[in-house]
Amino acid sequence: MSRKRKLRKGRGCGCLLLLLLVIAALLLFFQGPLFEQAEELLFPRDYEEYVREACAEYGMDPWLIMAMIREESAFDPSAESSAGACGLMQLMPETAEWVIGQAGFSMTLEDALWDPRSNIFVGVWYVHWLDLTYYDGNLPGAAIAAYNAGHSHVDEWLASGAWDGTLAEAENIPYAETRRYVQYVYRSYEIYQKLYD
Repeated sequence: MSRKRKLRKGRGCGCLLLLLLVIAALLLFFQGPLFEQAEELLFPRDYEEYVREACAEYGMDPWLIMAMIREESAFDPSAESSAGACGLMQLMPETAEWVIGQAGFSMTLEDALWDPRSNIFVGVWYVHWLDLTYYDGNLPGAAIAAYNAGHSHVDEWLASGAWDGTLAEAENIPYAETRRYVQYVYRSYEIYQKLYD
């Protein structure tokens, strides 16, 4: 082997060793308070007071709602989807209007869509209603899927046997967007529980 090849080989091993040392140092550095701060940045608790208030009213788990908000809007109260869903919980205007009437909320449609507290209350009420009305407490799957895809689609999947409505069988959800949504929400939910419970 020529001297040049030996030098290149030696430099390559040295670079690899240096890279491994840098990665190890970063891992050690981020396991302390900075690591916890990074987790809190990735899994924020913005609007937690409103979430807890609404969840206490309707018997919902606040970490599940936080996970939904994280996946729906990334905690941006001014978020608006291309389909027209609005606010933290990405409510469609017609759904928000229907919930206001059904729940007897004394808020305007504008508030339900854009005011963080109102948006959270409408969203939590709707998840609770889906859970009780359609899925008899099957929150870990069907109600969350229905929040994303609409209950008529989820009813169709359940009736046809395409999906059994459970989180364990979420990979059988026919709509890829809804399948990912359910999986992401529950992944975030588990992380929220681990970080903050």
